[in-house]
Amino acid sequence: MTDHELVTDSRYPGWRPRLVTDEDAGQPWGDALAPALLVEHGHPGWAGEVYQPEHAGRILQAWRRLDPVVFERYLRLAHGTTAIEQVTDRDLTVIVFDTAGYRTHAGICGTADLSGEYHQWRSWLDGDVYGVLVEHHTGNGCWMHEDSVFGLYGWAYARQYAADLLTETAASPNLAA
Repeated sequence: MTDHELVTDSRYPGWRPRLVTDEDAGQPWGDALAPALLVEHGHPGWAGEVYQPEHAGRILQAWRRLDPVVFERYLRLAHGTTAIEQVTDRDLTVIVFDTAGYRTHAGICGTADLSGEYHQWRSWLDGDVYGVLVEHHTGNGCWMHEDSVFGLYGWAYARQYAADLLTETAASPNLAA
């Protein structure tokens, strides 16, 4: 575990959240996240923990036989896609898109905004995923682990989450000293 920063708050002396690299971070997940097609070395597959489109098999077949411009047009015409984002590193491309079924599932009216998905996948590809460990100083020179959360995508989000978790944990009547 690589420590990156301690977040402190003068309201909670003897408490600290440590931001650490999440070295075992999985793919972004949640059924409110848009479908994601992962293409590694030319071999496509679906991200497992996001919304799965109803016609996933047809979409995969279309990706295999159509060039990228025609594939995007296919998504828009056949599946009601309004937004497509691609995130790439050396070996892996993530194609995130909405479908009419996804928008209904997520309660989205109109065009989907996939900027959140884009940033989560970009953070995952870049290894920009963190955990927060909240610790309390016991007074005898030891730090006692009180709470932790991992799978926080992006530095700014992780830092804000650390501050919020510190407040929540240190202010808890069951833990406050």
